[in-house]
Amino acid sequence: MKPVQLFTLSSGIKCAFMPAVSPVCYCALTTLAGTRFEPDSLSGLAHFCEHMLFKGTVKRKSYHINNRLERLGGEINAFTTKEELVLHTTVLREDIGKALELISDLVFNSVIPGEEMLKEREVILDEIRSYKDSPIDLIYDKFEERLFDGTPMATPILGTPGDLKKIRQEHILAYMKERFQPPYMVLSIVGHMSLNRAVELSEKYFGTGIRDRVFSDNKICGDSSFISPNFKNKCFEVEEKRNTYQIHCITGNTAYGLHQEGRIPLILLMNILGGPASNARLNMLLREKHGLVYTVEASYTPYIDTGFAGIYFGTDRNRLGRCRELTDKVLAEYANKMMTGLQLDRAKKQLIGQLSISEDNPEVQCLSMGKSLLSFGKVLTPMQTVGMIAGVTPSQVMNAAADIWDPEKRSTLIYY
Repeated sequence: MKPVQLFTLSSGIKCAFMPAVSPVCYCALTTLAGTRFEPDSLSGLAHFCEHMLFKGTVKRKSYHINNRLERLGGEINAFTTKEELVLHTTVLREDIGKALELISDLVFNSVIPGEEMLKEREVILDEIRSYKDSPIDLIYDKFEERLFDGTPMATPILGTPGDLKKIRQEHILAYMKERFQPPYMVLSIVGHMSLNRAVELSEKYFGTGIRDRVFSDNKICGDSSFISPNFKNKCFEVEEKRNTYQIHCITGNTAYGLHQEGRIPLILLMNILGGPASNARLNMLLREKHGLVYTVEASYTPYIDTGFAGIYFGTDRNRLGRCRELTDKVLAEYANKMMTGLQLDRAKKQLIGQLSISEDNPEVQCLSMGKSLLSFGKVLTPMQTVGMIAGVTPSQVMNAAADIWDPEKRSTLIYY
């Protein structure tokens, strides 16, 4: 893998470029414009903004936006998380300039047509309704709403029907003008070109020329988007009747943020417990040994100042108690007994292998570069990542398990 080159444009936007030998280029604009930065009573504004970016600019209508790259065999897409709004493209090498120009046009010249807003609001409302048919997705959202209650992290990404109906054109335009500013944005590119060419194209579409179009003194967002260090979630044990065929259960807790020391040990622990491999501890126990579940997974998402760690499984009603008992037994084991050196080495090798295979995808690399640059002000090299994982000790894993999976601290939500 070739080294990542960092540079800063005249506008102040930080950029990461990685050369690659391929006819395909990837670029992404990652912005701190996710759900947590929305104003009160306008939940879903960031996601609505993502949808409306594709509905018209000063010089393009919706059809021309969608057709701009697709007629060249490329594509443009976007997604919204709790913290970021990301626009990303995949194009042939010779079309990378067109991709960068299009992203710049969408971000800095959107007009948010009123008639398109009416249609897109209904699309998002349908998306919210569809979640009722997908309890696996819904239970995660509802769990985080309860877990982070009283903070910006409790807001669902899709928003609520009531708040969506209150969002107007001026709200979206104000949100975009406030959040799409150089201090909140990074650009990442992976492609077969020289560094000079990457700098030239980036400067052309995201450099000095955009400065007058982005800064705004009109605030739509408040200053309360960060969680107080004194925040303590209230533990809960809730069962909700959803008339689902299976029982859906999620148990979890708040967890370490991106800049906290326990992050890497917890990543390792969660991969051991219920990562994507079939030899994950809970999968081997609940599914392979006892045949109690079809799906069991453990996930950990670190945010700027907090995080979420959860274990989910679906099972039959008469097996719920046994599943919870076995899960608690495994969690207690890691919390009270240190792993042996051999066990930990095997777990590290597996995680490093998974990450290395994932990062071998140029699109994943491009998105990862943007996330890393925005979060840490640098792009971590594969060797640095491997070094952090290799440095985890048995006591760090045990401490993370004891802290995050303390029965007195964790919460549970069950759908039946």
